[in-house]
Amino acid sequence: RRQLLSRLHPLSVCAYTDDPLFQLAASDKYVRIMAPVEDRTTRYDRRSAPIETNRKLRIGYVSSDLRHHAVGYLMVNFFEEHDRKDFEVFAYYTGIKADDPIQARIKASVDHWRDIRGVTDDEAAAKIAEDGIDILIDVNGHTRDARLGVFARRPAPIQVNWLGYPGTMGSSFHHYIVADDFTIPAYAESWYSEKVLRVPCYQPNDRKRIVDETIPTRADFGLPDDAFVFCCFNASHKFTRFTFDRWMEVLKATEGSVLWLLDYSPETNQRLKEQAEARGVSGDRLIFAPKLPNPRHLARYPLADLFLDSTPYGAHTTASDALWMGVPVLTWSGRCFSSRVCGSLLNAAGLSDLVTDTPEEFVERAIHLAGQGRGELEVIRARLLANRDTCTLFDVAKLSRSLEGLYRRMRDDYLSGNLPQPNLTNLDAYFEIGVAQDHETREMGAVTDYDGFYKAHLARRHYHHPIPADGRLWSGAEEAEVKPVSIAKPKAA
Repeated sequence: RRQLLSRLHPLSVCAYTDDPLFQLAASDKYVRIMAPVEDRTTRYDRRSAPIETNRKLRIGYVSSDLRHHAVGYLMVNFFEEHDRKDFEVFAYYTGIKADDPIQARIKASVDHWRDIRGVTDDEAAAKIAEDGIDILIDVNGHTRDARLGVFARRPAPIQVNWLGYPGTMGSSFHHYIVADDFTIPAYAESWYSEKVLRVPCYQPNDRKRIVDETIPTRADFGLPDDAFVFCCFNASHKFTRFTFDRWMEVLKATEGSVLWLLDYSPETNQRLKEQAEARGVSGDRLIFAPKLPNPRHLARYPLADLFLDSTPYGAHTTASDALWMGVPVLTWSGRCFSSRVCGSLLNAAGLSDLVTDTPEEFVERAIHLAGQGRGELEVIRARLLANRDTCTLFDVAKLSRSLEGLYRRMRDDYLSGNLPQPNLTNLDAYFEIGVAQDHETREMGAVTDYDGFYKAHLARRHYHHPIPADGRLWSGAEEAEVKPVSIAKPKAA
């Protein structure tokens, strides 16, 4: 288990455990292996480059997903709303060859489109440096086809983590992360290597989504007409044992209800049915939705009564799609960014009453809404549709102005010599603590004093091998006062 955890990709860690300090340490470890920072200065190293104030601020977005992809769907309307009078917008595309309507809209909305798919990191960094980018946005983070090596070469004086990866980069060359008050509360900032800056809701959305005009029926998808339909259209890698246990508790307590999932593969579908049976729920109550073009997929969302979220990697684009189509989403929020996105979206949609704080509350609320609370659910659904055009979640212009304001603030930080430097101190120690936990059988979200849990482990390590103060959880005062401690294990799930 330890060897497996030591080799997990940071994105897999997001789906594996609600342990943000371990995620931070795992990201740091990954970056040091995959994109070691060289001390030598190159022609494209612009970490100290001047930013001129008498011209437009040059913003570059690096992404493999500016196409028919969840991130492309989210960003396209944002690009269309971007202020082109004060900002010169560059898009650096690193993904597969594509020629679809989403990419066409993005190309039409930026000042410069650069295809850097087939070039080396050195060549890509040189091009970005040649373009004189002031602020470079990493829209991939630790996701597929990311160009981490480009950012390691520092082709822009300011580099930012936003949107594509739901967590910290753990790198020395990402200065900021864009979040909101819910995804990263003030008390959680020490769990991130970047300086946290906030907008009203970190996720953009496309108000021009195309929805198929044909109205589907439940019969079209094998759904019972008279059943309460729970759904979750998240990717199957987000289904942990803890998530599935709670879903089955809900199904067992709501007679005749069904759970509507995406059709993943015959093997995955069969395994999910077997897991349901093992928990005392008929596998026939799991119904699988075949993959469809996005307009048709969106059109079938309203056939569901309630979307049930997963944890610790919850619904992101799937949640905003559901909310746009008028389907309420129920979530419970943990500690990690990936487990708090859905709660952020619900708050921005004016539905904070669908955000729960514990698994027990999540199960209880789902059972209530599917039973005696059906009238309440209809009120929530009506409120969602009534507020769709005015709520923060779908106010793309507001997000654009807010983010542009952050860009100006980043520039001012840089010009005044206050560019934040990532804190990576002691992350090997945090990694060793996190990797030693049995995340398979213990739910880290059940640890009531999370910071205290890590401090106790740090204290024990410090007693044997002194640890320097890190400005995160371990302070100089604690170094002087530390004594051997006993470690309370996380509560078993």
